[in-house]
Amino acid sequence: MPHRRGAAARAEANGGMAWKAAAWAWLYACALCLTAPAHAETPFEREVLAAVNFARTDPAGYADALERYKRYFHGNIVSLPGQSVDFETSEGVRVVDETIMFLRRQRPMAPIAPAALLRESASDHSSEQGASGAIGHEGADGSSPGDRVRRHGGGAYVAEVIAYGSLDAVDAVRQLIVDDGVDDRGHRAILYSPELAYAGVSCGPHKDYRIVCVMDLGITPDGRLPATTRQAAVHRASPARTDAPPA
Repeated sequence: MPHRRGAAARAEANGGMAWKAAAWAWLYACALCLTAPAHAETPFEREVLAAVNFARTDPAGYADALERYKRYFHGNIVSLPGQSVDFETSEGVRVVDETIMFLRRQRPMAPIAPAALLRESASDHSSEQGASGAIGHEGADGSSPGDRVRRHGGGAYVAEVIAYGSLDAVDAVRQLIVDDGVDDRGHRAILYSPELAYAGVSCGPHKDYRIVCVMDLGITPDGRLPATTRQAAVHRASPARTDAPPA
C-alpha cells in the first residue's frame, strides 16, 4: 500500500519523501506535460497554482473542503472515491484537523501570480529529478533553488516546495498544505507566506514516484529583492557618514 510521508520544502525548509499512488487520470496529465513544447505551461500546472490560490484567498472554503476530505479516512488509511489504490498517511486525520484549525484562523491573502522565470528554474529541477528518480531540493550538481534561479538571470531570494506522487492538482496542493509527516509544516508556512507573491510551477513524470511537481516562489517575479528592500538593507549595513556627498 502506498505510504505518504510528506513532500519537500525549502526556503533556501526541508521535508521528507512523499508517496506513490496509481492514478490513470494523472498518466493522461503527464502525457500533456511530455507533448507540450519545451517550457510551455501545461493545464495541470495552471490547476496547481489555481488550487494554491483558492487555499490562500479562501482559507475558510479550503477548510470546508478538508472537512469533506476527512470522510475518506479509516485510521491512517485514505480511500478516495474513484481511486483503485488506497494510501497510508503518517499522522492520520489528526493532522487534517490541525490544518483545519490553522485555516479557520487564517485571514484571506492575495493570490500568487505566475512568473515565467521561476517556472524555468522549477522546470530545470523537475526534469532532472523526473529522469533520475532523485528527491529533495539539491540538484545533481549541488545546486540550490536560488542557484537555479540565478542561472536564468534572477536572484536567490526564493522558496521551493515539491510534491511527489500526487493524484491530481488538488491532491498536490493538499499534500503541501496538510503537510502530513513534516514536523515543522514547512510547506504550509511557505504557501501562506504573505511576502511570496509570485510562483512558477513545473510538473512531470518521475522515475520512482510517478509524478513530481516543483514550485519556486519569490517576493518578485525574478527572485530578486524589491528595490526598496535592497535600499533598506544597504542603509542598515552602512555606517553613518558626515562626509558623504549630497544626493
